[in-house]
Amino acid sequence: MSLSKFDAICSTVDNGIILLNKNLEVEFWNKWLEIRTNISSSEIVGKKLTDFYSNIDEKRLSRKIITALKLNSPTFYTPQTNNFLLNIELSKIADKVFDNMRQSITITPLDVKSGLVILYIYDVTMLCEINHKLQNAKDQLLERNEEMSLIFDTTMEAIILFKDQKVINCNKITLDLFKKQNKDELIGKNFNEIISDKKILQTNNNSPIETIIYREDQSKFEAIVNVKDAFINNQIFKILTIVDIEELKRKEYLLAEQSKLAAMGEMIGNIAHQWRQPLNIISITASNLKLKKDLNELNYENLDDSLKLILKTTEHLSNTIDTFNDFFKHTKERSLFNLKENIENNLLLINTFFKEFNIEILLDLEDDIYIFGVANEFSQAFINILNNAKDALVQNIDDDELRLIKIKTKKNNENIEIIIKDNALGIEKSILNKIFEPYFTTKHQYQGTGLGLYMTRQIITTSMKGEIHAENSYFKHNTIQYFGAKFIISLPTNLD
Repeated sequence: MSLSKFDAICSTVDNGIILLNKNLEVEFWNKWLEIRTNISSSEIVGKKLTDFYSNIDEKRLSRKIITALKLNSPTFYTPQTNNFLLNIELSKIADKVFDNMRQSITITPLDVKSGLVILYIYDVTMLCEINHKLQNAKDQLLERNEEMSLIFDTTMEAIILFKDQKVINCNKITLDLFKKQNKDELIGKNFNEIISDKKILQTNNNSPIETIIYREDQSKFEAIVNVKDAFINNQIFKILTIVDIEELKRKEYLLAEQSKLAAMGEMIGNIAHQWRQPLNIISITASNLKLKKDLNELNYENLDDSLKLILKTTEHLSNTIDTFNDFFKHTKERSLFNLKENIENNLLLINTFFKEFNIEILLDLEDDIYIFGVANEFSQAFINILNNAKDALVQNIDDDELRLIKIKTKKNNENIEIIIKDNALGIEKSILNKIFEPYFTTKHQYQGTGLGLYMTRQIITTSMKGEIHAENSYFKHNTIQYFGAKFIISLPTNLD
């Protein structure tokens, strides 16, 4: 495709498009970028991208480009310090959350032979702002002060004031949430007409609870509610606060889907590596059969041995696809699965790819540990941790040094533990408590889309009712002491 036609097509899309070679020299810069960066195509084409944006981690971007070209497959690139590749300042408005545009970047090979890739830059500022505001709203609910003002129409929560279990006041958000025109439609109603979940009244005053609220028209919504006693003019009132989390749930679903797509991209690359050797075996065996036939040296024994080898190899390919399909099933059906078998099947998908980076995976797995849950969700959480460990090892440990990942499982009377260690020099203490946040990414070793570890925590804590935390630790292997990150997943032993 000529550059003029490429320019015409790319100038109509609503995202940034950069054509880069593997030396980070710009060969195309579309109109979307010209408008937002105030850098014209004539100024930047032929020059290195890092000459204009010195904040870019040149080494890391180059490595991502080389990986995309090597795999001939798209890959995600997430900046480590900020949530943007290009420093694009947003317009000055009063209620903006970020000073700079938040960006999602995909690197797609265009011409592998010439070393050309396309960088697609998407503006995800709005999605980041929505999640930021929703998180703030949730934090405000959890940290609410014991004293609450009666002038509450400016808050983001629905607030209902009860006296003797009857509604005596509410704010405007409450009317909107319950689809009412005025307060008279709610005043005088009993508490249990508003909230049908009886355990709400039994909960501790400082413990918000998630529930489903039904309106009079039988429509419903998911919410976080909290009930607190308040003393006003020597009288006891109950204050009910409600936060509608339908939108938050929808955004969490979008985050999960985005994380799944990122995982799928990684996994497809793993499968390509996994298949390369078996396909070579089949090709060489078939060629040898043909050669022996042409030379009249083919006998029954040669034919039988070769066919057995081909059948065995194709069976391996088929098993790989079955495991790959299990990983990406959309089913949410909980079932009993063997932890050791699940981990070993996951490693079948990624082991070849990890070996290319000289990463050795050491296993210490107990045989008879069973988990009741969604197996492919656990697989996603587990592989997310391994992929982050891989990125850390590749970045921090030289190719000629030993790169290790140790996986251990154990069960006691109280819980099941999965411990994953690496020797990638650990996580900076200043960001150790932030690595599970959505879109969090810095210049530490844990890279990716900014969603992998967030979704891992969501799966472990929400879907599997367990806990996960990270720390730095020393460990020994073959009498040598190493230092790196340590992830501990704790799951309940009961199967309910």
